[in-house]
Amino acid sequence: MNKWKALAGSLIIGGALTTSGLVMAFPDGDHGPRGHHKGGFHREHMFDRLADELDLTEGQIAQLEANREAGKENRKADRKAMREVHKQLREAIESGADQAALDTLAVKLGQLEVKKFQRIHEQRAQFESILTPEQKTRLGELKAKREARHEKRMQRWKDSQNDE
Repeated sequence: MNKWKALAGSLIIGGALTTSGLVMAFPDGDHGPRGHHKGGFHREHMFDRLADELDLTEGQIAQLEANREAGKENRKADRKAMREVHKQLREAIESGADQAALDTLAVKLGQLEVKKFQRIHEQRAQFESILTPEQKTRLGELKAKREARHEKRMQRWKDSQNDE
């Protein structure tokens, strides 16, 4: 009987600690379907940090924000189209559609992906066009550091996979 009491007490205390830990981890309640990484603050923080690293002027920041706002509706429309094609593809696969129908949807999906990559390339070109030569050099250094960190992490991951 004493073991059951100890077990029940442990479960109650463990549950209370877990609940309080979760409340402390997420004090502001719901952060959306994907937590705090869903757009908003996270992107703003990254942009602010990059602006500080590159020492962007107020004019450059305003231009970047204007460029981002100008393409907002196109990005929304493209995301909506992408979701719709994904939905159609999922429904076609579930309903047992023939290969020709799947190929047609795959072509649409490929076109949307190409359009997305073209838009990203244009945005990057717009971004780099407002930078001074010194800022472009600094951006190259930041990219090199990021790529080196990425390679190091990938190597650690590969090493850990080989150990298993």
